[in-house]
Amino acid sequence: MKKDLFDTKEKIDLAVANFKQLLDHPGWKLFEEIVSANIEVLKEQILNGVENETKETIDRLRDKLKVLEEMRNTPKSMIEKLTSEEGEIPKVDPYLTVEELRQRKEKQTA
Repeated sequence: MKKDLFDTKEKIDLAVANFKQLLDHPGWKLFEEIVSANIEVLKEQILNGVENETKETIDRLRDKLKVLEEMRNTPKSMIEKLTSEEGEIPKVDPYLTVEELRQRKEKQTA
């Protein structure tokens, strides 16, 4: 994710408004229906098995299922992340900043 997508309050507010508007859009509702139908097909394949089934094919079906569920839930999950009470901007960098390292060290020595 780009670092500057949600780096200001204005960008966050606009993103939340756009995601809320997207959820009500007829095109998005159709997209959700299509993805939900595909999710159900994948669940049936995982539960009932597929032709020439191997552990790898079932694992790939599970991967596809996760991706489809994440796609379908993206607007809602982004709204939740962006409007959390902490107001924390989603962290892109997996590494701690100097300040975070300093705070962690202070907590450990306290």
